[in-house]
Amino acid sequence: MNNQKQNILLNPGPVNMSDRVKARMINEDFCHREKEFSNLIREVNSQLTSIYDDMEDYESVILTSSGTGAVEGMLTSFINDEKSLVISNGVYGERMEKILSIQKKAYQTIQFNWLDAIDLQLIKDCVNADRSIRNLILVHHETTTGRLNQLREIGQLCKDYDLSLYLDGVSSFGAEEIRANEINLKAVAASANKCLHGAPGLAFVIAHKDQWEKIPEAPSGVYFDLHQYYGTQKADGFSPFTQGTHLVAALHEAILEFREMGGWQARNNLFHQRAEQIYGCLHQLDVSTLIPKEDYSSVLRSYQLPEGIGYQDLHAYMKNNGFVIYQGQGNFKENIFRISTMGHIEESNIILLCDLFRQFFKNHG
Repeated sequence: MNNQKQNILLNPGPVNMSDRVKARMINEDFCHREKEFSNLIREVNSQLTSIYDDMEDYESVILTSSGTGAVEGMLTSFINDEKSLVISNGVYGERMEKILSIQKKAYQTIQFNWLDAIDLQLIKDCVNADRSIRNLILVHHETTTGRLNQLREIGQLCKDYDLSLYLDGVSSFGAEEIRANEINLKAVAASANKCLHGAPGLAFVIAHKDQWEKIPEAPSGVYFDLHQYYGTQKADGFSPFTQGTHLVAALHEAILEFREMGGWQARNNLFHQRAEQIYGCLHQLDVSTLIPKEDYSSVLRSYQLPEGIGYQDLHAYMKNNGFVIYQGQGNFKENIFRISTMGHIEESNIILLCDLFRQFFKNHG
């Protein structure tokens, strides 16, 4: 028995898994070419498309990769010759731009300041000026800052202009609202180890049926050619390459647990409640948010480090006491910290976390 103390992970994935999910992950060994596992793949794909109510016309594929792998697979498999508009206001928008650039896809980028909300009028102006733009590529929840981008409004714009929407939902799927049919969603890429509380190393892409039927003349890659996955997983549940068998079992159990807890709305409420509790504590300590409070997702918030306090000191103190917080990125690397509220975390953990913040900032005030 491993009695090592378990850290509480407040980073935006991987997250703490429940004992139930961890037990399922190690309970059974599968051969990835046997019927037991292909049946499991089929079941999990069915589970994934039922997370939200309006995905009857969508189908999922599972692949063993990070969330970024799913995003790359989505963009390389479904974006063909038509021009795309990338909306970027953080690291992950820039990453999608990089994928398109390496793949030599036709695209244009609107780069917003990381601290600013997306200006819909700028998108409209861009599309009106270039009617060859047929796709819009967006990060739903930009964990660089914790900003939840305006999916409903941007989705309505996509419907108005008949733009196909491709969504990075890696850190929002399962905790934030996604109304596929109302936003012209063509595909969303996501990960098992964030809002769904599965294990890291497994990802998936859910795409409208017309995307699976739109097979390019030549594949754009090998491992991330999602049409290969769809062809085999749809036919008999098998995959073109070895899957993380234990990770799939963990995700199956995590989704059962997710449903029993009340689905994405319940998870949204839980994450938001935790975030508000932590915010209340830090606000009393005069620790300010990086962006307006109302612009955050339920999943993550970013806070400015008070003058004279270094991130490494705060991180070391918290980790010594059993909590892992997260550093900023880019220009924010040294002056903010981020707190995610995903994962199997007890109320007592949040209370202790707040006590530790009070002790730290009292001693460093």
